[in-house]
Amino acid sequence: MKKWIFPAVAAAALLAGCTTYQDANDGGDMWTVTHRGQEVDYEFLDEVLFAYDSDQLSPRAYDSIARVARDIRHHPRWLVGVDGYTDTVGSQDYNLPLSRARAQTVADALAHNGIDPRRISVAGFGKTHLAVPTGDNVRERRNRRVVIRLFPPDR
Repeated sequence: MKKWIFPAVAAAALLAGCTTYQDANDGGDMWTVTHRGQEVDYEFLDEVLFAYDSDQLSPRAYDSIARVARDIRHHPRWLVGVDGYTDTVGSQDYNLPLSRARAQTVADALAHNGIDPRRISVAGFGKTHLAVPTGDNVRERRNRRVVIRLFPPDR
């Protein structure tokens, strides 16, 4: 009977429209997986994807993105959105292209891991939509992130 409790709770949460959970994959990395209707969002938790003022990924980040790419390959017709963000240091005019460059770096890593680049769209949001609310000009590593979104083509 206990075997059916978790699937029933997960199904109820999905039917409610949005559910978020943390996933520890086989490499020990952690990311948040959020289901919004049919869309699935992957956001890394314990991973610093980008150093301050950089769009270069760490070697560990490449490994984590490769694991997400494996999940994405289970949905070969679905589309992938990669959204980049920055912390609040600097102007929005500076941070907007930096956030887009970060998203493009992740999109390139997904393509390197077998995801067709024609399925991937890239967007930069600069210092908007902060993961950790801060004042202006605050270096917050958790805001220097990318969210990978997976959604059906008919959405």
